[in-house]
Amino acid sequence: MGEPLPNVIYNLRLAEDGSPPGRTKFIRLPAPNPDHPYLLRFVITAGSSAFVSAELKTNYPINRKEYHRDVFNTVPFSSTPLSDASCTFPITQPGIFQYFVVHTPPPPDPNAPSSLDSPPQADPDPFHHPMLNFKPPKKEIAEGKVAAACMGYVLVDPRLKFFTPDLSANYSANPSATLVTGLDGICIQTYVPKWLPTLPNWPPHFKSCADAGYNMVHFAPLMQRGESNSPYSLYDQLAISDDLYDGKPPSEKEKARLLKATLDQMTRELGILSVTDVVWNHTAHNSGWLKEHPEAGYNLINSPHLRPAYDLDRSLIEFSSAFPQHGLSSIIDSEAALERVVSVYFTDVFPKLELWKYFVVDVKSTVEAVVSIVGRAGVDWCDFGPWASEGNLSALALKDRAQSLANHALAVKPGVKFGKTVDPAAAARFVAKVLSDLRVAQKPGTPEYLSVLKQELIKTLDEFNLPWYQRYDEDVKVIRGNVEGRARWLRLAGHGPKQGPVSKSEPLCDVNFTIIARDTVNAHYPSDALVVANNGWIWNADPLNDFAAPGPSCAYFRREVIPWGDCVKMRYGSKKEDNPYLWDHMERYTVLMASLFDGFRIDNCHSTPIHLAEYLLDAARKVNPDLFVMAELFTGSEEKDIMFVSKLGINALIREAMNAWDPFELSRNVHRYGGQALGSFTLNSEYVPLHILGHNSSDAAPRGTKAAPRTLVVDVRGNSPNAVLMDCTHDNETPAQRRTPEDTLPNAAVVAMASCAIGSVKGYDEIIPELLNVVHESRKYKVAKLDDGIIRAKSILQRLHLKMAQEGYSEIHVHQETEFISIHRKNPVTHDGYLMIARTAFSKSKGSGVGHQPIYLRQQQSRLMFAASIVMEQKNPSAQTKEHINESFKSKVTGLIEGLPSHLIFSTDKSSMVELDYKPDDQGDALTVIKIITENFVPGSVVLFRTSVVGSGIDTQSVSRSRVASNRERSGTTEGKLARLWSLLGFENEQAIFQMMVNIGSDPFTAVGKGWFGDEKAHWPPGLFEAVKELQITDLNIVLYRSAAEEGDGIGFGTYDIPGLGNLAYAGLQGFVSALSPVARNNDLGAAICGNLRAGPWMMDYIVGRLENYAKRFPRIEGIRNWLNERFQLICSLSADLIPKYFGLVLFCAYQGCRIRAVAVHSLPAFTKSSSFTDSLELFTHALAMGAPQMYGHVNSTGLIPDAQTFPGKLPPSVLHPDKSVKIASLAAGLPHFATNHMRLWGRDVFIALRGSLLLTRAFDAAKTHIIAFGSTLRHGLIPNLLDSGKYPRYNARDAAWFWLLGVQDYVNNAPEGVAFLATEVPRRFAPPRRYRRSVDGKVQPVDTDHEDELTDKFVEWDSPDSYRFTSTVADLIFEVLDRHARGIKFREWNAGNRLDEHMKNEGFNIEARVRFEDGTGFVTGGNRFNCGTWMDKMGSSEKAGNRGFPTTPRDGADIEIVGLCKFAVGWCARLAKLEGGKWFPYKGVTWNGTLIFWDQWNEMLVTSFEKHFYIPEDESQFNNYVLIPELVKRKGIYKDTCGATLKNMDYQLRPNLCIAMTVAPELFNPLHAKVALENVKKILLGPLGMKTLDPEDWAYRGFYDNSNDSTDPSVAHGANYHQGPEWFWPMGYFLRSYLHFNRQKEAADESLSYFVQRVLLKPKRHLLDVTKSPFAGLPELTNANGEYCAGSCPTQAWSMGCLLEAVQDLITA
Repeated sequence: MGEPLPNVIYNLRLAEDGSPPGRTKFIRLPAPNPDHPYLLRFVITAGSSAFVSAELKTNYPINRKEYHRDVFNTVPFSSTPLSDASCTFPITQPGIFQYFVVHTPPPPDPNAPSSLDSPPQADPDPFHHPMLNFKPPKKEIAEGKVAAACMGYVLVDPRLKFFTPDLSANYSANPSATLVTGLDGICIQTYVPKWLPTLPNWPPHFKSCADAGYNMVHFAPLMQRGESNSPYSLYDQLAISDDLYDGKPPSEKEKARLLKATLDQMTRELGILSVTDVVWNHTAHNSGWLKEHPEAGYNLINSPHLRPAYDLDRSLIEFSSAFPQHGLSSIIDSEAALERVVSVYFTDVFPKLELWKYFVVDVKSTVEAVVSIVGRAGVDWCDFGPWASEGNLSALALKDRAQSLANHALAVKPGVKFGKTVDPAAAARFVAKVLSDLRVAQKPGTPEYLSVLKQELIKTLDEFNLPWYQRYDEDVKVIRGNVEGRARWLRLAGHGPKQGPVSKSEPLCDVNFTIIARDTVNAHYPSDALVVANNGWIWNADPLNDFAAPGPSCAYFRREVIPWGDCVKMRYGSKKEDNPYLWDHMERYTVLMASLFDGFRIDNCHSTPIHLAEYLLDAARKVNPDLFVMAELFTGSEEKDIMFVSKLGINALIREAMNAWDPFELSRNVHRYGGQALGSFTLNSEYVPLHILGHNSSDAAPRGTKAAPRTLVVDVRGNSPNAVLMDCTHDNETPAQRRTPEDTLPNAAVVAMASCAIGSVKGYDEIIPELLNVVHESRKYKVAKLDDGIIRAKSILQRLHLKMAQEGYSEIHVHQETEFISIHRKNPVTHDGYLMIARTAFSKSKGSGVGHQPIYLRQQQSRLMFAASIVMEQKNPSAQTKEHINESFKSKVTGLIEGLPSHLIFSTDKSSMVELDYKPDDQGDALTVIKIITENFVPGSVVLFRTSVVGSGIDTQSVSRSRVASNRERSGTTEGKLARLWSLLGFENEQAIFQMMVNIGSDPFTAVGKGWFGDEKAHWPPGLFEAVKELQITDLNIVLYRSAAEEGDGIGFGTYDIPGLGNLAYAGLQGFVSALSPVARNNDLGAAICGNLRAGPWMMDYIVGRLENYAKRFPRIEGIRNWLNERFQLICSLSADLIPKYFGLVLFCAYQGCRIRAVAVHSLPAFTKSSSFTDSLELFTHALAMGAPQMYGHVNSTGLIPDAQTFPGKLPPSVLHPDKSVKIASLAAGLPHFATNHMRLWGRDVFIALRGSLLLTRAFDAAKTHIIAFGSTLRHGLIPNLLDSGKYPRYNARDAAWFWLLGVQDYVNNAPEGVAFLATEVPRRFAPPRRYRRSVDGKVQPVDTDHEDELTDKFVEWDSPDSYRFTSTVADLIFEVLDRHARGIKFREWNAGNRLDEHMKNEGFNIEARVRFEDGTGFVTGGNRFNCGTWMDKMGSSEKAGNRGFPTTPRDGADIEIVGLCKFAVGWCARLAKLEGGKWFPYKGVTWNGTLIFWDQWNEMLVTSFEKHFYIPEDESQFNNYVLIPELVKRKGIYKDTCGATLKNMDYQLRPNLCIAMTVAPELFNPLHAKVALENVKKILLGPLGMKTLDPEDWAYRGFYDNSNDSTDPSVAHGANYHQGPEWFWPMGYFLRSYLHFNRQKEAADESLSYFVQRVLLKPKRHLLDVTKSPFAGLPELTNANGEYCAGSCPTQAWSMGCLLEAVQDLITA
């Protein structure tokens, strides 16, 4: 019973405007299975400009059976305001399909900054060609919709069925099973039908073809041939050639039936499919239908621009027949003779043609006509016609004046001498205007006037003619060079045809034009209609240009076309209506071929009009949907190749091995045209095995009973065009001509090992000596035998080629060393493979002394499949020239095409060319050494080995059957290390392996999702679930993260250092994942990290070693350490090429397991319900939530309390380590800058991040511990800025206490214990004033007195008896903060001076804070000019610049965010005081000047005062209603940043701090004013990733932060502008939360609001989810202006992650 098939989804995430990004404009998908179709899904990330009401327009026939290129279905994207938009449909039909996205324009938002706009997409029209652009059709874009910039193209491969290959002794085709096979399995052979016998005699030929391993035959055209007898010069495209049939030719219908029957028999009995050429570009010059329809060609009526070329062509023909008259010999046998002929022609004949007259204006006649007009009486010379308004013509440069005349007076009649004419009347007005502008004194009409007129007109006309004369002169040089060059090729070149005497029938050069014979059929046509251009080709021509069409090329005139004299070029025009007969004729021809054959080869595709080929191929695919299309396409550009392939649906492009000029280039061809590197991490979309899609296939991997993964999501990334690599084509010279006959075998072997379709030409395998001329050759093919030429060896190679394609041997390694090329093809799952070594024979030298280094196969076994050498039977063939070989061959012509006499030395069981040695390596592992015996391995030799990994369960003997005997020296074990590793990774079936490989290649928006395994243990690798299930947040911090400083602090080591890459971001798994993910995703096996893995086990030792070190104190990580160690030990024993891959698989599995565990620990119930696993918002949410284990961990150098053993307070048991010496875990402000020691824990940072980082992630005990620890150090009414474990805290932050209060409320609102937390006892590190003092033993109680003792706020050492003598509840601490502010805080910092802060001035150590009750505002105010007590805390430090001791942003006075935080705290206290009669909070208010200020009173003061003091209205007439200084107002419709600053102008600066106040205390704000202000903040401060910290129009704005700046500019020196413009992340969270609050309608956010928030989050999503942008896997502290990278920024910051997570939470709950 078979395993259940997965649901396979090919996934494409579109760019922000809905365009396919980058290379994904063209994607190739595998052959579909209608019974089990895979799905194609398009995704638009939420927030993208294309997100709103997006629709997919596609001509894929989703609801129709028949495809129409111009009929587009509309498929709506499905989405919610929180989810990405997706559109999915099944793929059941092959072919080429287009799609594009239309959408409703996003809601107009004049205040949205341009930084939110989508980045510009690639040019949809890179070649500026109407048929080669990717622009969506305008007619499909409905009113009110906009379209993406680019269309995309999807090419679905045809379903081609081949027999399963049989490598047994008889080499016969096996019809027992046919499989749908990828195109890489094609082995095609070209036949020229006229060299075949009649149809009844075909079977023996194609039985021989099948026996040689071919599964497809390419037929040159089989239609009636023209006069030249070339199969590519077709007389009648609708008539099959008579010579294919015995006796009297049957009717065309019967011909087609008989041919179809023969082709079907080939397929049915031999497994051979058939392909034929389609020739659309030309027809035979004597085609009967062309007589009736000369308009089908480029003739002198429809293309008069060709007349000069025709005159030149006729002149050359006539000259060729007149050599005696010119004193020339008709024999050209030397360069001197050629030089004389060319000289005579261009001296005596060519000038008489006067071809220049076709391109210029006749100056003389034009001037005479104008003078005649001007001389007439009664002409109004004041009427200057169109030049009346053109200003002073005489002031124009002569060139511009000539152009002005041409613009209004020039007419062009091509094909006529002096066909460029100037209207005399218009010219008269023009020249009159010129003379008028020159202020000519002579009277119009007088001789003097006419004389001046003639001079000016002649100058102008000569100027007009000048560039045409110059171009003509250049053309003449080119014409002469091409005439001489072509004549040299035809008569003198050694590799040319060496034509005989020059004559009219054999002219000096090729003939460019055909004159159609006139008869009764075409008698009514003028003679010029019967002159038609021959087709041909041009060296390095742009395939997008029709070289016969009107335009700048003049290719025929310049003799650049190398014509085929027997072929007339077809003229299709731009649409069918331009030449209806021709289009219909070629459509009938194409449909006939599609009904007979399985595929097409498009002849001269690069010269085929794109629009025509689209039309004809569409017609063909209606007849045969599974049509295979290949083409010869020479564009010189992969981008142009992709354009052609996309438009036409070309399945493969023909590539030619014989074009390689040396072994290196030949090896490059194989490497270039398919396959992935050995040991690739991931599987590109084109290599997903077909049996995974439901097509039957033999097993290729270990299988078991485990259920297959439910869904396989394959990210598509765009494809290069597929290739058919031909060892030799019917257009190539043979190896005997270009290289040596001996190279026939190695060249074929190299091609056969390519991971793409391959092919050859009939006769190559028999070693024919030369290219067969399709025109002149008259011999017939002989039926090849197995022993002819190289057929025996090639049969094995080609059957193997098909087998490797069917069984997914998609990995390839190509190595070239001197004359040797080795190619190793492997299965990406089982790693068994086939190794071929060939010695090429490009030259006749035997290459004596040219050797090859031994090949080492570690942990691999190998067995010889065959060894072969080709030996030519002539005496001493290496000394013979190619000509001698050819002459020897020609003397034996018998009427059959035969190869050179040769002998194939062939063996399947032994070979003297190589020695196999099996021995243990230095580590005792199996090692196979293949030694090349150079003297025996002669040029023209090949060996083929079967290889497998020792103990993998793959037996090298079983794969190739009895014909290929096994090597008895094979080594193996019952269960090897690789098989064991598979088992330990859960690779019990191949689908599981492919699933994991595909996951590695997922795009960043998928790769860091919920994980690869889901929540079901059954899908996890064995043991991993158990290894991680007990891990807690601090364990995850150790396993996944730890910056270099933390690691050094913890166990004395840094992060891992990779030579060539540097130190990783983290010591934990995330560091390795960040480095390896982009490498693995792109299969960049040359990356430094891969080199390090291959070089030694150090990386794995490091990972396991550090975990082992930590496990001594944190035993829960022992499980994951053991899980990794067991697998790493096995990986270390693998061959080097496999180590990076399996390291990556193990690493990513462990990482994903830990992430899933982290999500489980965090629970995240508010997020996981929102969307499916593909949604970017959820992925972003999870990535943000990982900030908790990233930042929260143990370090030795600091903690939350001085000593866990002596701390008298009660902390949650979960945060206490059994080993009391282990510091309590803490939340780092950021990494790596704020990782250890006193810089780790910042009061404001912790509590700004607390809700997002610890509460929303449900790390309640961690949050509680932080609140208690910081609360225990409350001193002077303030929470410390720097905690320093509570040993030496520093109290220079005026805002930290207010953010601590916010953290307390957030904890109460989120944690399970709720308000009961307020009763928690907190020991006091420092003695508070007596009114707040209560001793631990309860003997000391609060005393309401202003008389303090020496203990009050006194600094004591942490281990002093006076430390922790007193205690308070959390409620007491809340009250104390508020009451002490009300009473006034004023102190000088302990230890003030340089030791505390080397840059601060003396006054800066003086700390003040109070509440402005005296003016009725209730605002908290404080600070001074010399300190900076808020988060904008940059102190100047440059002596050179003079800013030392001067904070850039002192923000003294009432800061808007502190006022907002105060309002929130006071309002909360008011509610708490009333809750259960004050049970949890017994305080009624605060005391000011001896007066009790009740909470409600204070609350009311704030509410009534705030708008008046902080708002700056839009309307200046309202200024009097507000407290402000009008002359300082720079922005209106905003809120002040501070109120009462020493530097008054700073009050009026626009900064993002108002958003904090809006979020925590929205009731302070007039909603209308708040909306206005938020729109201004959005327009002015919102950046692509963060919030500008200052209005860009402010005089102090400096957007680029550089802490190392040592200039004399005080505004930026030493990074003084830290908060003067650089864009910070964390305020964006508050902006989004406040924006959501004030803009949502009826308690819910509408779709436009959700879209805006998602749009803002789009770039942070991309930054966080892409480790190439964020190797620290976090959001940084800040960026420079417009989101530019800032080197001085902390790469990941707790508050950046936490505040964005809060914003996402608000979006979801909204």
